[in-house]
Amino acid sequence: MNITFCGKTAIVVGASRGIGAAIAKELLRGGCHIAFTYRDPQAFQGGAEKLEEYAAKLGVPCLSEAVNCIDEIEMARFVGRIRKEGWSADYLVYSAGYTSPMPFADLNPTNWRQGVDINLNGAFIALHLVLPLMAAKKSGNIVLIGSAAVASGGGGRADYVSAKAGLEGLNRAVTREYAPLGIRCNLVHPSLIETDLLEQRYPDPDQRAQLARGVPLGRLGQPEDVAHLVCFLLSDQAAYITGQSIFVDGGRTFCGR
Repeated sequence: MNITFCGKTAIVVGASRGIGAAIAKELLRGGCHIAFTYRDPQAFQGGAEKLEEYAAKLGVPCLSEAVNCIDEIEMARFVGRIRKEGWSADYLVYSAGYTSPMPFADLNPTNWRQGVDINLNGAFIALHLVLPLMAAKKSGNIVLIGSAAVASGGGGRADYVSAKAGLEGLNRAVTREYAPLGIRCNLVHPSLIETDLLEQRYPDPDQRAQLARGVPLGRLGQPEDVAHLVCFLLSDQAAYITGQSIFVDGGRTFCGR
């Protein structure tokens, strides 16, 4: 199956590392113009620069900016910059997200709001800005990145699980309203993907090996495993798929230990 995105533009929110970076790279390999955001210029500048260098090597246009994804003014400015470049808004991928273990009893309202902001409210802001552009041309494809924690209850962070579950409702609402306009929206739920965030949580290689043994396919997922599905869902090959929630988990969510 040959998937290409030549002449198309993807907005990827949260693409300087991990799953977001893998998605952006896969789209670039398909010839897609990429406009991506990253959160912290100090912490993530290296990842953003590497992605821009990769785009330059392929000869594919790319622009990036440090943007707070839960600030509608900053996001609107970024979308405006894309439009000034003369780029369309063909695809939107919301990959921003963050979590770290915290028992429910230790959560406070500030923690809760911060978790819901980045994992759910940011997706709403991105959709709120981009959907009118897609609706105007009656075409567009969206993928939201959730988490398999919505089925399992997660690994100890109630705000994260609740926010990612909120993406389920958002996905269905957008599908019901915008599918008649030719706009597709799908949700991907990864589990145990071998990123730096997973390594921070499980720094001991033996811990990660034990996790892998609990996955029916016998290994941890790679960011590319998610990226391949996302690119398929964005492509014309998935033209009759919308409103779906798909797990990328090696079978762990429903069959693992």
